[in-house]
Amino acid sequence: MISKQQLAYLIQEAIKLGATSSAIVPSKEIQVKEGLAALCNGEYPCPSYGLSASCPPYVEGPEQFRKWQAQSNYSITVKIELPTSVMFSDERKSVMQLLHQIVGSVEQKAIEMGFGKSKAFAGGSCKDLFCEDKENCSVVAANKPCRHIEIARPSMSGFGIDVTQLMQSSGWPAQKAEKENFSGEDATSWVAGLILIA
Repeated sequence: MISKQQLAYLIQEAIKLGATSSAIVPSKEIQVKEGLAALCNGEYPCPSYGLSASCPPYVEGPEQFRKWQAQSNYSITVKIELPTSVMFSDERKSVMQLLHQIVGSVEQKAIEMGFGKSKAFAGGSCKDLFCEDKENCSVVAANKPCRHIEIARPSMSGFGIDVTQLMQSSGWPAQKAEKENFSGEDATSWVAGLILIA
């Protein structure tokens, strides 16, 4: 089992790489809901649905996540806070890229420490973030390796992870500013990621 010192090291790595905050949560506290995963292709389907290997229908979904979860005692959560004005601007893309880089790097550190089944999750479509200039995802279209395998990670949404609950388990406020009701330059929002340690 991973030690407190090892978990603390991984948290420090996340902060060093650019996270605003990072926390330890018992993996069993992570809530996964089929209904949340179903939103990806629900009444108002996500525009990124089916475009990359890290989004539905190409990810294994809630059932598989629960199997991974059962093998993990602790997880690391990562949060990047940003002004709401950035969240709803073109600058958001670079923040989301950073989130993927952070969780991917922490996952790799955990693997190097001997936790070879560790898995990282982020947010947003990797097709939009890393391969926007490419016609297709190389994995989906040609069954070839991912062009950005070191940093691109699957979205939490496709696995039905309850991100609001995850934030609360991390000891962070879960309220997120919405585009239509934020006011003032001081309003802040956040993006979050997860690393299951196993």
